[in-house]
Amino acid sequence: MSRLIYVPQFRQKMRYQEFFLYEFENEFKKYFDEVITLGKDYLENYDDPMAISFSSNIKAGMFSSIEHSIFLETIQIREYMDMEIYDEDFLFMSDLSFPGFFTNVLYHKKPKNCFAYCHASSKNYLDYFEATTYSKFPCETAHSKLFKKIFVGSKYHQDKLGWKNTEVVGLPIPPFKTFREQKIYDIISVARPNSQKINKSIEDMVERDFGKIIRKESNSWEEYYKFLSQAKILLISSKEDTFNYSIMEAINNGTIVLAPNKLAFPELLPKEFLYNNYDELRIKIWQNLKNVEPIEKLLCHNLCENFYDNVINMMKEE
Repeated sequence: MSRLIYVPQFRQKMRYQEFFLYEFENEFKKYFDEVITLGKDYLENYDDPMAISFSSNIKAGMFSSIEHSIFLETIQIREYMDMEIYDEDFLFMSDLSFPGFFTNVLYHKKPKNCFAYCHASSKNYLDYFEATTYSKFPCETAHSKLFKKIFVGSKYHQDKLGWKNTEVVGLPIPPFKTFREQKIYDIISVARPNSQKINKSIEDMVERDFGKIIRKESNSWEEYYKFLSQAKILLISSKEDTFNYSIMEAINNGTIVLAPNKLAFPELLPKEFLYNNYDELRIKIWQNLKNVEPIEKLLCHNLCENFYDNVINMMKEE
């Protein structure tokens, strides 16, 4: 009997972790006789104010709740330590680095077949752990050796990590309905409001020449996808990115994306949608505002479309 132990991330609302919880579990069930999701009861009930006794501690621009993420991993550790582990078991962690406590348990109790996804690391510029890179990255590197393979979204991230056991697999295509709404916004941004995801000098020049960049809070995936579909251009000005899910989401909803010609973006977008400086960006904005032709698909579309098959095949290969 094949059994997979799945260690998901905290289910942050309106972030990919929210659908990773169920999508990964459902997909894994196609390949394994049993899937055990650690911390699932907590993840399904954390919206209940009686289920937690602390604040969410989500600072402006933060990706996830620090306290909830740490608390989830303590629950996952307890559940895991109460399990009996068999030689044929597989373990899959959906985030190697953040918050990073669960991995330490594998030094004491580990299946033969351990795998993990790494979304970011302390080497990422302006990331949560950047201030502690000197001590944190050696820990992440040591932890990576506990796993047969570490899956990453891009060659850019693979090169940054420099670990021998990484495999580029992209990210799975989201399981949501797509839209083709009337284009009512010229330029939008859905980036988190922090210095990693927004280059203020670039955006200030865009607003000077083209008017306000539209941002909008969405309370559901449907609202978010409709907002993407209503825009002519999604502007990316990130200073660091190892994939950027919003690019995939925008393309799926018929919106042009313009992004810097660096980081992971050349792996996602054709060169005509990449810019090296503001002069290039300004020209490409004018061109695409006048003639909005949707990008057909990500350059790595086939990789993402076959994400689960690729991951499982790599996990089960001898």
